[in-house]
Amino acid sequence: MQVEGLSINLATIREQSGFAEAVDICLKHGITAIAPWRDQVAAIGLGEAGRIVRANGLKLTGLCRGGFFPAPDASGREKAIDDNRRAVDEAAELGADCLVLVAGGLPGGSKNIDAARRMVVEGIAAVLPHARAAGVPLAIEPLHPMYAADRACVNTLGQALD
Repeated sequence: MQVEGLSINLATIREQSGFAEAVDICLKHGITAIAPWRDQVAAIGLGEAGRIVRANGLKLTGLCRGGFFPAPDASGREKAIDDNRRAVDEAAELGADCLVLVAGGLPGGSKNIDAARRMVVEGIAAVLPHARAAGVPLAIEPLHPMYAADRACVNTLGQALD
């Protein structure tokens, strides 16, 4: 029996299994849509992950995660942008519906959330042409404000849409 309309974020079973095993678990329960994390894909290799996805007719509702744009200096911000471009390429290679972005929190020692949010806007603006060219939508995931300092200075749907 195939379960329609359900996608499993593979982070939910990361402690129990690697990528291939997680796919087997999902398929055993009729789940054919998944959202893997980049570290899970990297552990098995992008090529092998892609082969597993295609061989099993899986739908990737997203690849988690890109983002984490804020950094204390321009070099750190450029590294984040480069990593996000690689994440876009990985999402395209896997045929993911989107790349999920967790914005990132405040750069080390900063208390300036407005500056961090500007860094996110600038980072997304730098990655967006590459994502558009690759046909990979960027899905900005707002997180609860309790994560603003370390994970996500984007905390509302309004901020994500802006």
